[in-house]
Amino acid sequence: MKRFLMMMTVLLSATLAGAQTGLKINDLFEGRIIPQERMIETRVRGKTLVKYQLSYYRSVRFTASEGEADRVLKIVEDDSKGHFATGGKSRKTVFGKEHSINYKTQVRRQGDRNCFLCYQVWWRGNTSDREVTVIYMEGSVKSLEQLEERLNND
Repeated sequence: MKRFLMMMTVLLSATLAGAQTGLKINDLFEGRIIPQERMIETRVRGKTLVKYQLSYYRSVRFTASEGEADRVLKIVEDDSKGHFATGGKSRKTVFGKEHSINYKTQVRRQGDRNCFLCYQVWWRGNTSDREVTVIYMEGSVKSLEQLEERLNND
Protein backbone atom coordinates (compact mmCIF):
# COMPACT_ATOMS: atom_id res chain seq x y z
CA MET A 1 0.00 0.00 0.00
CA LYS A 2 2.84 2.42 0.85
CA ARG A 3 4.43 1.66 -2.49
CA PHE A 4 1.15 2.39 -4.30
CA LEU A 5 0.70 5.71 -2.49
CA MET A 6 4.27 6.73 -3.22
CA MET A 7 3.85 5.90 -6.91
CA MET A 8 0.57 7.88 -7.08
CA THR A 9 2.25 10.89 -5.44
CA VAL A 10 5.10 10.81 -7.97
CA LEU A 11 2.68 10.49 -10.93
CA LEU A 12 0.46 13.32 -9.63
CA SER A 13 3.49 15.57 -9.08
CA ALA A 14 4.74 14.90 -12.60
CA THR A 15 1.30 15.68 -14.04
CA LEU A 16 0.93 18.93 -12.10
CA ALA A 17 4.46 20.11 -12.82
CA GLY A 18 4.02 19.82 -16.57
CA ALA A 19 0.76 21.70 -16.92
CA GLN A 20 2.34 24.80 -18.45
CA THR A 21 4.99 22.85 -20.39
CA GLY A 22 5.95 24.55 -23.62
CA LEU A 23 5.41 28.04 -22.20
CA LYS A 24 8.29 30.27 -21.15
CA ILE A 25 6.51 30.98 -17.85
CA ASN A 26 7.19 27.36 -16.87
CA ASP A 27 10.72 28.49 -15.92
CA LEU A 28 9.19 30.73 -13.24
CA PHE A 29 6.97 28.00 -11.82
CA GLU A 30 9.90 25.58 -11.75
CA GLY A 31 12.10 28.02 -9.77
CA ARG A 32 14.56 28.83 -12.54
CA ILE A 33 13.88 32.60 -12.43
CA ILE A 34 12.95 33.21 -8.80
CA PRO A 35 14.15 30.57 -6.30
CA GLN A 36 11.35 28.32 -4.98
CA GLU A 37 12.09 29.35 -1.37
CA ARG A 38 11.15 32.96 -2.21
CA MET A 39 7.77 32.00 -3.68
CA ILE A 40 4.44 31.08 -2.15
CA GLU A 41 2.76 28.60 -4.47
CA THR A 42 -0.87 27.50 -4.72
CA ARG A 43 -2.19 24.63 -6.86
CA VAL A 44 -5.84 23.69 -7.18
CA ARG A 45 -7.63 20.93 -9.12
CA GLY A 46 -11.09 19.46 -8.81
CA LYS A 47 -14.61 20.47 -7.83
CA THR A 48 -13.64 23.92 -6.55
CA LEU A 49 -12.88 25.01 -10.12
CA VAL A 50 -15.83 23.42 -11.96
CA LYS A 51 -18.09 26.50 -11.73
CA TYR A 52 -15.41 28.51 -13.55
CA GLN A 53 -15.00 25.82 -16.26
CA LEU A 54 -11.42 25.36 -15.11
CA SER A 55 -9.56 22.14 -14.40
CA TYR A 56 -6.28 23.54 -13.04
CA TYR A 57 -5.13 26.65 -11.20
CA ARG A 58 -1.54 27.42 -10.22
CA SER A 59 -0.21 30.64 -8.78
CA VAL A 60 3.01 31.96 -7.34
CA ARG A 61 3.48 35.09 -5.25
CA PHE A 62 6.84 36.63 -4.37
CA THR A 63 8.72 39.83 -3.65
CA ALA A 64 10.98 40.84 -6.52
CA SER A 65 13.34 43.59 -7.54
CA GLU A 66 12.18 45.93 -10.30
CA GLY A 67 14.39 44.03 -12.78
CA GLU A 68 13.01 40.62 -11.76
CA ALA A 69 9.42 41.88 -12.02
CA ASP A 70 10.11 43.31 -15.49
CA ARG A 71 11.75 40.04 -16.57
CA VAL A 72 8.70 38.02 -15.50
CA LEU A 73 6.35 40.46 -17.30
CA LYS A 74 8.45 40.09 -20.47
CA ILE A 75 8.08 36.30 -20.28
CA VAL A 76 4.29 36.62 -19.86
CA GLU A 77 4.18 38.99 -22.84
CA ASP A 78 6.29 36.57 -24.92
CA ASP A 79 3.94 33.67 -24.10
CA SER A 80 0.95 35.81 -25.08
CA LYS A 81 2.23 36.78 -28.55
CA GLY A 82 -0.48 36.05 -31.10
CA HIS A 83 -3.19 35.73 -28.43
CA PHE A 84 -5.74 38.10 -26.93
CA ALA A 85 -4.44 40.06 -23.93
CA THR A 86 -5.60 42.89 -21.68
CA GLY A 87 -3.44 45.22 -19.67
CA GLY A 88 0.27 45.60 -20.04
CA LYS A 89 2.62 48.38 -19.10
CA SER A 90 0.17 50.99 -20.35
CA ARG A 91 -2.23 49.74 -17.69
CA LYS A 92 -0.22 51.37 -14.90
CA THR A 93 -2.49 52.97 -12.31
CA VAL A 94 -1.34 55.33 -9.62
CA PHE A 95 -3.31 55.93 -6.43
CA GLY A 96 -1.32 58.34 -4.33
CA LYS A 97 2.01 56.56 -4.08
CA GLU A 98 0.79 53.06 -4.95
CA HIS A 99 1.42 51.61 -8.40
CA SER A 100 0.23 48.45 -10.11
CA ILE A 101 0.39 46.73 -13.46
CA ASN A 102 -2.16 44.06 -14.40
CA TYR A 103 -1.83 41.85 -17.45
CA LYS A 104 -4.15 39.00 -18.47
CA THR A 105 -3.80 36.83 -21.54
CA GLN A 106 -4.95 33.66 -23.18
CA VAL A 107 -1.97 31.53 -24.22
CA ARG A 108 -1.32 28.43 -26.33
CA ARG A 109 -3.69 25.51 -25.73
CA GLN A 110 -2.51 22.43 -23.82
CA GLY A 111 -4.19 19.52 -25.59
CA ASP A 112 -7.94 20.14 -25.43
CA ARG A 113 -7.71 22.79 -22.69
CA ASN A 114 -7.60 26.57 -23.08
CA CYS A 115 -4.89 28.24 -21.01
CA PHE A 116 -4.63 31.66 -19.38
CA LEU A 117 -1.95 33.70 -17.64
CA CYS A 118 -2.43 36.62 -15.27
CA TYR A 119 0.35 38.88 -14.01
CA GLN A 120 0.05 41.53 -11.34
CA VAL A 121 2.76 43.66 -9.78
CA TRP A 122 2.27 46.18 -6.99
CA TRP A 123 4.66 48.58 -5.29
CA ARG A 124 4.59 51.67 -3.14
CA GLY A 125 6.49 54.89 -3.86
CA ASN A 126 10.00 54.68 -5.25
CA THR A 127 10.91 51.39 -3.60
CA SER A 128 12.49 48.79 -5.86
CA ASP A 129 10.67 45.91 -4.08
CA ARG A 130 7.67 44.63 -6.05
CA GLU A 131 4.92 42.26 -4.92
CA VAL A 132 4.34 39.97 -7.91
CA THR A 133 1.59 37.41 -8.49
CA VAL A 134 1.49 35.14 -11.54
CA ILE A 135 -1.48 32.83 -12.15
CA TYR A 136 -1.76 30.03 -14.69
CA MET A 137 -5.21 28.52 -15.36
CA GLU A 138 -6.51 25.94 -17.79
CA GLY A 139 -9.89 24.46 -18.60
CA SER A 140 -12.77 24.34 -21.04
CA VAL A 141 -13.75 28.02 -20.67
CA LYS A 142 -13.48 29.38 -24.21
CA SER A 143 -12.00 32.86 -23.84
CA LEU A 144 -10.38 35.35 -21.51
CA GLU A 145 -13.57 37.42 -21.66
CA GLN A 146 -15.70 34.43 -20.50
CA LEU A 147 -13.20 33.61 -17.76
CA GLU A 148 -13.24 37.19 -16.43
CA GLU A 149 -17.06 37.14 -16.54
CA ARG A 150 -17.21 33.92 -14.51
CA LEU A 151 -14.66 35.14 -11.96
CA ASN A 152 -16.41 38.51 -11.55
CA ASN A 153 -19.84 36.93 -11.04
CA ASP A 154 -18.67 34.92 -8.05
